[in-house]
Amino acid sequence: MSMQPETRDALARYDAWLERTTRATDSVARQAKRVERGARNVGRRMRNMAFAVLAVLLGAFFYGNLVAPLGFLGVMVTVVAVLCAMLLFASWPRARAPKLEKLPAAPLGTLPAQVEGWLEAQRPALPAPAAREIDMVMAQLDRLAPELKQLDPATPQADDARKLLSDHLPRLVKSYAEVPASHRATPEAQAHFRDGLRVVGGEMDRLAKELATERLRALETEGRFLESRYGGKKD
Repeated sequence: MSMQPETRDALARYDAWLERTTRATDSVARQAKRVERGARNVGRRMRNMAFAVLAVLLGAFFYGNLVAPLGFLGVMVTVVAVLCAMLLFASWPRARAPKLEKLPAAPLGTLPAQVEGWLEAQRPALPAPAAREIDMVMAQLDRLAPELKQLDPATPQADDARKLLSDHLPRLVKSYAEVPASHRATPEAQAHFRDGLRVVGGEMDRLAKELATERLRALETEGRFLESRYGGKKD
């Protein structure tokens, strides 16, 4: 029996709402992770700054007590050294994106995070209209990471994941970056890039579902074993 037009319209509106909600959730999650990554970087710099200042003060203390009194000049030198240490470590270490040539050799479990960091570093050079597709790919990297950590590197799925993340996706980004600047901003070039990102995202989604299905099959097999082993026993 065919659905009534009102029912089809209601389902279409629900699907559209669900898609918007999912995209908004992924976008918020991406922004939250970006803020978390920035906070960790700031915290690392503050820690290094504190250690450097402490080292300068301890050096001045021991010099003044074991070698010679600091005096006014020594105090001023100490103050300048503290300020220099604070300025130095306020901008160091800089967060470094993973190098593209090292991605193929990265452990499978850490590959999604490294690809995510590399892609985040390329974002300023990528077209703004592709932000949604980029966020989608990054969200799928987050979802795929736990599965790849448990995946045997010798399986065909591991080979597929490694080729997709360390070769095909970076090659797509590089191909767009190599388009001459005069043509890179054209709707045609941006459409090709966005279509490529959608294909990559679809393949990542397929891989994640395939791995999840295998987990479910393993769980089902274990359940059947337990049922056959203990299900027939009576108290």
